[in-house]
Amino acid sequence: MLPPRIYNIQDCAITIEFSQEINEATNMRVIALQHAIESSPIKGFIEAVPAYGSLTVYFTEEVSVAAVRSWLSKWIDDVPNNNHSMLPMEHSKQVTIPVCYDTLLGLDLPWVADHLNMSMENIIALHASIVYRVYMIGFVPGFPYLGTLPNALEVPRKQTPSMKTPAGSVAIAGKQTGIYPAEVPGGWQVIGRTPLKMFDPSASPCSFLNAGDTVQFKPITMEAFNQYS
Repeated sequence: MLPPRIYNIQDCAITIEFSQEINEATNMRVIALQHAIESSPIKGFIEAVPAYGSLTVYFTEEVSVAAVRSWLSKWIDDVPNNNHSMLPMEHSKQVTIPVCYDTLLGLDLPWVADHLNMSMENIIALHASIVYRVYMIGFVPGFPYLGTLPNALEVPRKQTPSMKTPAGSVAIAGKQTGIYPAEVPGGWQVIGRTPLKMFDPSASPCSFLNAGDTVQFKPITMEAFNQYS
């Protein structure tokens, strides 16, 4: 494996890129590095934000870019490839998320079934059978990028994004599945909805899920979904 690429994305932010691919081993290295540097932060450190194969570190102007690069280089050397033991288990959790796949909530499920030439029942069963990894949180606060979907469930994004995707919508696109934490525009295919709240700014932590967690979906009825309200 090539050494990570380290580059500035702004005056007070540095990215360490291990890979541009969706890869569990690489993502575990990213999360391990995140927790390592958070355990002993340099003066001026603000936060470290993980992505699939990279980690971006934000810091204040009171510390120089050179000092941050030197500090990061030492941590990178201490997080070898595929050393999963460096990821503290207390930082991750296993979560079961209830999902109602009724077509009143999974608005794109009929289209997905037609596109994949698969019954809706088989799509639901397959989607709920996988234990997914939370690779990162974005594009809005609390949105978990989960992977990876089996090849049989891969579908393209919508050609025209929906202007309003309801909060809690469970959707798929490419090799990923995710959950919309708020009503926002979205281009993924919505196949269900969870009654759980994915993001609460008044809670600590704000995000229900974090990078490194594992998730499995549990199908529930519309009646059970409504009982959460």
